[in-house]
Amino acid sequence: EFVMNKLERILSKWNFKKIAVWYLVLAVLTGLACGGTVGYLYRERLNFAWQYSRLEEAKDAAALKAAVDKTAASADVVDVLILDGSNRVIDSAKSSEFASGTLELAKAGSEKKYLTSAEHPDAVFQYVKSEEFMLNSILNKDFGKIRSDYDDDSAFESGLASKTIYMLSRVEARDGSRVYVITVPTSVPGGMTAIKAAAALAMLFFCVYWVLIALWMYRDAAKCKLSPLYWGLIGLFTNLIGLLVYKLCKRTLTICASCGAAQSADHLYCALCGVQLGLRCEACGSKLDAKDRFCPHCGNALQ
Repeated sequence: EFVMNKLERILSKWNFKKIAVWYLVLAVLTGLACGGTVGYLYRERLNFAWQYSRLEEAKDAAALKAAVDKTAASADVVDVLILDGSNRVIDSAKSSEFASGTLELAKAGSEKKYLTSAEHPDAVFQYVKSEEFMLNSILNKDFGKIRSDYDDDSAFESGLASKTIYMLSRVEARDGSRVYVITVPTSVPGGMTAIKAAAALAMLFFCVYWVLIALWMYRDAAKCKLSPLYWGLIGLFTNLIGLLVYKLCKRTLTICASCGAAQSADHLYCALCGVQLGLRCEACGSKLDAKDRFCPHCGNALQ
């Protein structure tokens, strides 16, 4: 009881309106700072993902060529190839080793996501669908991770050290041609650290918000003499649901304007300080509503 009384005295001095304003200001500023930092670090990846998404929208060969060149501007892109129906390379954005001849791909072993090409025996391609490729293009796994995955998933390991592993995605253009986007994923310097820091700050602000709700309910319940520990625990475990229930419960009660105690709406006088609660009929003494023109109990006309 001593601890609860001390907590009530401390919370009674808190101005929750100012705390809420400062909380919102700090949350918005922190969110903008974190978003700006992550966006700046991943600006090239975000631009690549945007350009990649426009490959399917190219309406003709000229528009497709322009979209290919913009997609290939990323440093992680080895090449962006345009192939015809016979898998013959008809255009290359970066004139890589894959730029000439044909590029026939076949799955490696039993793993469908790994592909090899007879024309390029030293290369292994990890095939990624378009939606996953766009996500991976932003939050790339590094080369070592892809090599480790290949080592774990593939049925063979001979010659692995001499092979280069690429990430590959395929886009079907509107003019019937096929686009291969070939990349060597690298991690963004400081990128994951920034994302983890942003996630940690978001969790911190969420926890502060959660606890503030519980503390406000505890303080308000103590002020209204409504079992503060009980309502504080409800707020701590249920948060907004508990807050809504608490507000609904208070609406069914009468709050004494003198001492702040909540009590039954039928009370004519405060049970704690004796102050009259609201209006009462001078004829029969029944409690009245402020909108009543006649007493609902005895019919007495009210002035």
